[in-house]
Amino acid sequence: MTQTQQLRRLAAQSATAFLVAALCAFPLYIDKFSNLGVVKFTGICTVSWAFALWLGALAVVGAKPMPGRLPWKTDPGLGALGAVTASGVLSTVLSLSPAASFWGLGSYYGGCMMVLFTAAGYLAVRAFAPQKILNGLTFCVGVATAIVTVLYVLNIFNIDLIGTYADTAVVERAQFFSTLGQKNFCSGFMAFALPLVFYAFLVARGVRHTLFYGVPAFFGGLALAVVDAEGLTLGIGAAVLVLICQKNFTTRTLRRLAVIGAFFFFHAGWMQYMRTHVYTQGGKPMLAALGHVAQLGFTVCLTVWVVLRFALRGRELPLYKLGRALAAVIVLGAAVLTLLANFMPGFPSLGRLDDLLVFNDDWGTYRGTAWRITAESWLAQPVWRKLFGVGPGMMHTAVAQWAGADITERMRTFYAAHNEYLELLLTTGVAGLAAWLWFVIAHLRKAAHNWLRPGVAPVTLALVSYLAHAVISIRVSMIFPEIMLLFALLQVFCLPPEPEENSATAEKPVRYGKGKKTKSAEPVQQPGLLRQWLPPIVAGIAMMAVCGVVSRVIFGFLF
Repeated sequence: MTQTQQLRRLAAQSATAFLVAALCAFPLYIDKFSNLGVVKFTGICTVSWAFALWLGALAVVGAKPMPGRLPWKTDPGLGALGAVTASGVLSTVLSLSPAASFWGLGSYYGGCMMVLFTAAGYLAVRAFAPQKILNGLTFCVGVATAIVTVLYVLNIFNIDLIGTYADTAVVERAQFFSTLGQKNFCSGFMAFALPLVFYAFLVARGVRHTLFYGVPAFFGGLALAVVDAEGLTLGIGAAVLVLICQKNFTTRTLRRLAVIGAFFFFHAGWMQYMRTHVYTQGGKPMLAALGHVAQLGFTVCLTVWVVLRFALRGRELPLYKLGRALAAVIVLGAAVLTLLANFMPGFPSLGRLDDLLVFNDDWGTYRGTAWRITAESWLAQPVWRKLFGVGPGMMHTAVAQWAGADITERMRTFYAAHNEYLELLLTTGVAGLAAWLWFVIAHLRKAAHNWLRPGVAPVTLALVSYLAHAVISIRVSMIFPEIMLLFALLQVFCLPPEPEENSATAEKPVRYGKGKKTKSAEPVQQPGLLRQWLPPIVAGIAMMAVCGVVSRVIFGFLF
């Protein structure tokens, strides 16, 4: 193995540790609620810069990325990344308050600094992350998901193991705030984590792998039943619609989806019983309403599994045509009902569906108000601010200037638009929103052309879920860095298979003299899963812990 190959191998291991730290250890990085936003922002900022600078140093001394990893001249994704970064910097320079916009102090620490360190992390992962990483990484994400869910449920029942809410009204706010932070963090984390966890279970083969990924999927079903956020429902629903439209959607996939459905209805029924007989405080998730029909839902899912498992006798039948027809009916039906409910005079009430279909200031816990004042604030800006924005994190300031003396107490509560796209329009202007849409479309188009490559489908579904979730949620420093790393990982998975450079696993040809056939030497045995993944897991957790401490020194002025 040459020195370049050794450095590249070290870089690949470091990129793996970076992903473990950001996707698995960072969600469990807990602190007191009063400082949760700045603690998480400074923590992920420090760990991202640490890994990005380390991988950059390795590149300088000879760890060159594999060919095709960073084709600057031909890849639209890299051009879009440059546009996103440039628009973020420009809108910060032109901001109503450049200093506040740089750190995102006017909202949830989503300022220019987050644009810079997420771009650096994206490039580091895209350059050096190994292609054969998905299985182990997905399991690590599954473990983190299970822990997040258990802590969330414990907090619902006023069991606060770590004293995070010692000074707050835990019982009254338990469902609105989880032990790990705002519900926007929990719903955003679950929006990208659950598709990864569920897809691993959907495609698992054999008893061992099915159980291996089935346990995280079981806790994923619990998360769907307890996390109180409409955005999570929208995100998972969008991911399911994309999944059933793919040509690899078969009766086997539907059978596994029935198992996940059984997991969900089991937990929804249990939570319904607990709310009715044991605990009655806190919010109630949208999907939790299905707890009223949990027994019927569980029975239907079990029946579907039995029929597909035994009636077909192991055969797999394609269902993508039926899936596409069903998706079209759902999307078209939802669009028609929404238009009729909002614009047709005298349209009859649809009961509880009115809360979803009829848009007004009260929609989605007053999200309608946030959307209206964000849009009207943008329309009131001069042309040059319409193009370049009022600055990252300046939504609250811009709304206050627009409303003036007419500002209401409800308006004062919003420091974000609760819609990432509307907020980008106001804070970074048409240029910033266009750059982000270019970035998203460039990556999703590439994913669509490479859907069957290993790793592309689950990461794409995770991103689709987050992008749908973003329609009614907030871009926060607790989630967005992970999303940028997933975009980078998607690009890695879309590449053709790269040659193995590990001398411990590669087969080397041996020639036995002139004119004789070449014979392959016996391959060296691959390292075990534990031996392969234990070093990056330990390194990722250690780096997150160290960077958490160091961040308080580096960014002490923000606390």
